[in-house]
Amino acid sequence: MTKKWVLIISIIILAVLLFVGFMWFKNNGPIKDTSLKDDGIGKLTVGMDEEHIRHYYPEFAISHGKNNNTYYYNDEDSFVVTTQNKKIVCIELRNEVPNQKLTTKKNITLGSSLKDVEQAYGKNYRKKSTERYGDVIEFQDSKTNQKLVFGMFDNKVNIIIFYDYEKFEYQF
Repeated sequence: MTKKWVLIISIIILAVLLFVGFMWFKNNGPIKDTSLKDDGIGKLTVGMDEEHIRHYYPEFAISHGKNNNTYYYNDEDSFVVTTQNKKIVCIELRNEVPNQKLTTKKNITLGSSLKDVEQAYGKNYRKKSTERYGDVIEFQDSKTNQKLVFGMFDNKVNIIIFYDYEKFEYQF
């Protein structure tokens, strides 16, 4: 091989590595913090004792796992709460729940617009494309180790996920 080909191949490899690194950083790099302290969905917050679930939502069913419990309304496709060591680690609002107006503490709910989300939480978020939920925006609070994720479809919220990223690895 001539030096010219070695240089061309090296530049191509470097460009590919830079692109892959940029994409990784875009999806995993730091986000400016947004305060999520005391935020949650409905009457529940991450870190709250498990007993509050039954107190506020007595109609929830429960699925006992080896390392966690999953509480859910009606089926596992609506309002789901996961606990570990008797503490809430993840709250998901996937579908409307009859007779409940479930919102975040800043009044964002399913169907809220991106503009509503930005007015409530600001613009310090990361945009991601996920296999499970499509496009999402993710807010982070490194002081509380919490992330608040809004699935977006046609600039409307179609799922809300609130979890402790130190204790629970959410599978997007």
